[in-house]
Amino acid sequence: MILTKRQKDILIYLCSQRQYVTIKQLAMKFNVSSRTIQNDFAFIDSFLLCSKIIVDRKSNKGIKINANESELSNLYKKLNSINSRTLDNYERLSIISLLLLCNSINTFEMLANACCVSRQTVIAAFQQIEEEFRREDIKIYKIQGKGIVVTGDELRIRRYFESKLSGLVSNEVIMNVVMKNSKLIEFDKTASEIMELIENKLNIRFVETIRTKLLLEYSLFRIGNGNILVDHEEHTKIEGINTNKEYECIINALSAYPYSISDKAYFCSLLMNGKITDQNSDNLKIYQDGMDEANIISKYLFNELQAIQPLDMNSKEYFIHGLTLHLRVAIYRIRNKIDIQNELLSQIKVSIPLIYAFTKKELLKCENKFHLEFDENEIAFIAMYIASAYENSFNIESKLTVLLVCSFGIATSSILKTRILQAIPECNIIGPLSERDAKEYLSNNEVNLIISTNDYQINDIPSITVNPLLYSEDVDFIKDRLFQLSYAMMCNHFIKSYANCEKEEIKRTYIRDYVSKEDIQIVDTCKTWSDAIRLAARPLLDKGKIEHRYVNRMIEAVEQFGTYMVLVPETAFIHAGTEDGIKENCTAILVLKDPILFGNKNSKIVRNLVVLGVKNKEEDSLLKLIYIFENKLNLLNLKSKKITIDTIHNMQGLVI
Repeated sequence: MILTKRQKDILIYLCSQRQYVTIKQLAMKFNVSSRTIQNDFAFIDSFLLCSKIIVDRKSNKGIKINANESELSNLYKKLNSINSRTLDNYERLSIISLLLLCNSINTFEMLANACCVSRQTVIAAFQQIEEEFRREDIKIYKIQGKGIVVTGDELRIRRYFESKLSGLVSNEVIMNVVMKNSKLIEFDKTASEIMELIENKLNIRFVETIRTKLLLEYSLFRIGNGNILVDHEEHTKIEGINTNKEYECIINALSAYPYSISDKAYFCSLLMNGKITDQNSDNLKIYQDGMDEANIISKYLFNELQAIQPLDMNSKEYFIHGLTLHLRVAIYRIRNKIDIQNELLSQIKVSIPLIYAFTKKELLKCENKFHLEFDENEIAFIAMYIASAYENSFNIESKLTVLLVCSFGIATSSILKTRILQAIPECNIIGPLSERDAKEYLSNNEVNLIISTNDYQINDIPSITVNPLLYSEDVDFIKDRLFQLSYAMMCNHFIKSYANCEKEEIKRTYIRDYVSKEDIQIVDTCKTWSDAIRLAARPLLDKGKIEHRYVNRMIEAVEQFGTYMVLVPETAFIHAGTEDGIKENCTAILVLKDPILFGNKNSKIVRNLVVLGVKNKEEDSLLKLIYIFENKLNLLNLKSKKITIDTIHNMQGLVI
């Protein structure tokens, strides 16, 4: 077992104390929350498991280390020899995903050893990884007696690695594990030669040296394993790259390398996106100014995010360093009018809409100060960095509580709990309890999900009925439901926290500020969720504010990405892209007296549909309207059979 620097420092501090120290005192000393300290002690306890050192806990006093001088001396030596640390769940998932991409074949044992966890822990997390790959149309095959392989469209696989790397390259812990357990380093020399060659030919410098080199190494690794981009067909997918003035120069410079024209074109896309500046003095000044601006903007975004979700201060340096590197290139591209295409743009806007809207709003403030103009492709890339930091911190700070209710015997209950613990090790499992004991427990405690063997339901707590022996389909359903609950919890947390930052502005927000009365509809119900989207969008379509293809793209987004747009209870915020047939900023609302099941996967109950037409980035209707629909009094009124259009039109974004 290995520890983080903070966990080591906590242990060293406790060893130096002769009195009991409370969790609150430790939290204040190390500038983190009490929950973070409690989470740290789970790792500290495991670390001390095989030693004779005792962590003495007294409820009214706090924590104290009990050990003699010899034991303390041995502990200090052991702590000083530690160079690495325990990986959290986010880091494990990231490492496993990257290693699946960076090795031609993997096994569960290899992945487990890389992450310093058990084989069962990797298996338990694997469904989530498979679903993530599936969303990218990349398949994972388990070949008996051989291992795990990844297959799919070659360009899609490389682009997916590119997108994953963008949010992780600044995390030294993750990248060190990946480099140690993959063969990318074997292509380091060739990648360095190519970068140096292009720098000399074009008289430029690369600022994202590590990222650009890793992307080249990955492409070389794929080529070395026979995964080449097919000439002509794949080449055309690398949009617009051959129209760039540097394209022919780079292609000619790569003439000595025995790669296909499509692979060389892909190299061009990587290298041109990584270019930073010419070596003449004017551009060098722009570059140096951009470096300062990038750092200032990165620190600003970190502080704004910190106000919403307290981040681990140990991650501050990684966050600012990684985002600064990206922003330096982005600022160069903006000032030199170099356009890029973010292939994950639609998915980012749908799957992390709140983070995207937050990023867009905060960057708009930076634009005015630094005379920049970030387009939605650049905003989406930056939103990925912010989402990564936010979600990682949120996952550490929160843990879903699951209550097991089982009416069968002790043996069956034990089997059920053991199998659930193996399937969802990241949750806090309570029970198994009988129905009577469960009712008593719920009267004094909160849980996020009930798993029962006898269709036990109480209040509004989500409940799942499973077979007492827990079949594989039960596990799949539980994981799917937990993912939905975790996402809903994260959205709710963001909404509440952001509301505290924007309280006065939100209080002044009314639906009538964004929606015309004639664009609000109330109907009994709809047969399908796609019919509901079409009906909700009809007023905007009739006025010519959106085109039919905008409606189709909204439906496709739900089919492709699931129900991420259901951000508050029973309310879906649906939209498409700025280039999908929208003429001007517009919004429409549809309220169903009888709610429907929304979406084909991860389906949710929806009563209210808000169609958002966002044409320009100054529009912040999502961040404003969400607080109106999140308000409990407004949600209660929307459920009323007597709801009127006037009532909806005058709803206000009060923070209660």
